Amino acid sequence: MADTSRSSPASATSTAVGATVSATGAPPFERLLVPVDFSSGARAAFALAIRIAERWGSEVVLFNAAGRDQNDEFLGSTGVPWGHSDVVQETSEHLRRFADQIAPGSGERVQLDAIVDEHPLRAIVRACERHRPTLVILGTQPRDRTRLRRSRAERLIRALACPVIVVRGEPEAPVDADM
Repeated sequence: MADTSRSSPASATSTAVGATVSATGAPPFERLLVPVDFSSGARAAFALAIRIAERWGSEVVLFNAAGRDQNDEFLGSTGVPWGHSDVVQETSEHLRRFADQIAPGSGERVQLDAIVDEHPLRAIVRACERHRPTLVILGTQPRDRTRLRRSRAERLIRALACPVIVVRGEPEAPVDADM
């Protein structure tokens, strides 16, 4: 019986670091997209993306779709010049600090994509259209299994045309803002 677990020389080659690349010379995970909501799931997803990038030489894109909140409305009503570009810039800085916290020094190596969008699922689908990732690494939170509705992760997986890895984060304690 033939061993089918190995790639044929025509379809893959080895690089100096032992990684396998396709016949086109591109690594199998050329570009990784990591949607970030700053949760433990997003931290686990980014940590995995960094490991894959180190192994395969992949490009990593951190993405966040910031929504407008009451602070934005308040600042707008006071006459403080706070607009769309300020939200994007602040979100980009949050992404850079997030990256450096998980993998020190990585904030300069990863591509950051911050936008303003009230609909995270739609925003991630559009980010995939822009960046054309070969793999999306999505962090999730443990959820109540008795819920009947599909999770956001499931809806996103169904909406994307590229492969997705789902990474579960650690359960986070609920935060009471009144404490």
